[in-house]
Amino acid sequence: MPAQTAVAIVPVSGPDKTAAPASPDYFFEGAEKLLEVWFGSSLEVDGVAEADTKNGASLSLRSIPRQEWDALCELAACRILHAMSNECMDSYVLSESSLFVSDRRVILKTCGSTKLLATISRLLELAETYSGLDQVVNVYYSRKNFARPDLQPKLYRSFDAEMDYLDRFFDESSAYCLGSMKSDRWYLYTSSLPQAPITCADHTLEILMTEMPQHVLDLFTREACEDGPDCTKKTGIDRIMPPGTAIHEELFDPCGYSMNALVPNSDKYATIHVTPEPAFSYASFETNQDHICLFAQTKRVLECFQPQKFLLTIFSNEHSESAKATQQQLWEKEMLGYRRTSIQFVRLETDETLVYAHYVRKCKSSCGSSSEDEGERSE
Repeated sequence: MPAQTAVAIVPVSGPDKTAAPASPDYFFEGAEKLLEVWFGSSLEVDGVAEADTKNGASLSLRSIPRQEWDALCELAACRILHAMSNECMDSYVLSESSLFVSDRRVILKTCGSTKLLATISRLLELAETYSGLDQVVNVYYSRKNFARPDLQPKLYRSFDAEMDYLDRFFDESSAYCLGSMKSDRWYLYTSSLPQAPITCADHTLEILMTEMPQHVLDLFTREACEDGPDCTKKTGIDRIMPPGTAIHEELFDPCGYSMNALVPNSDKYATIHVTPEPAFSYASFETNQDHICLFAQTKRVLECFQPQKFLLTIFSNEHSESAKATQQQLWEKEMLGYRRTSIQFVRLETDETLVYAHYVRKCKSSCGSSSEDEGERSE
């Protein structure tokens, strides 16, 4: 698919953002639900097609028409704002977070009270109908614990319910809860088919941050910035990513920010989302880029957002030396200015490794007692 420039639209508000100044009870859940699905074809052996595909299907998810992606997002209670593509991937900034589409992988990330799992059935149909991809090779569904699970649609108030729903579609699944059950924690659901060994490096870094300082939060507003590109520069987000990275972003009205980025000539991406209201501030960063050391990447993100607390996860397969080195560094070293409260190592059924860690900012000696270890005691 040929490269194209981002198509911007007029500034829009996120869900119920217009209610924020008027209602003292206003709340927006920044923590996202994240679904990543890898597809394959039953006509392939070890990744190579052994016969003509059904109806000349492309074996690429990028052949699914734009209107179908619009309709899919509507099922999740969000919408596409604008899009950007390169040689390997299509990127969509949503009213609630992001969608990325490559030949065999879909990443859908939605915040607020969206209904992400409602897209699964239709996504499987689209993959088979337009792309000839009739097998799900890998599934990953994850999220942080919600600050206000009581405000979520019923299915998303309990991870047990989400697991049961996912099991309707996928077999041989596993599920994990990492972190303290009395504090911040992170849930993961996985399902995989037996497959040929992957020979290329693959990894993903995700950083989920809360309680940013006011001077940082103030930048993600219409009062401080004219539009998305202005916000990207003033906040220093443009300096987080490798040089030459293509960015398209949205600054919401009156506040809030979303950004997708594509590294040229690759399927490497990054995405950032910010909920800047002080009472429930939240920011997330996710990438699979391999141009910058992931430990250095993490430090850049923390310098930009300066969170009071954050958790991070790093997935790695056996071929990603950068991710494995970062996992080891996280295991052995403290993050400057932060105290590590939890770290866990998991080897998944796919032989991928996962490191989860949680941090709180070190309290200055003058602050006395602190509640820095207390996370959301919800769910």
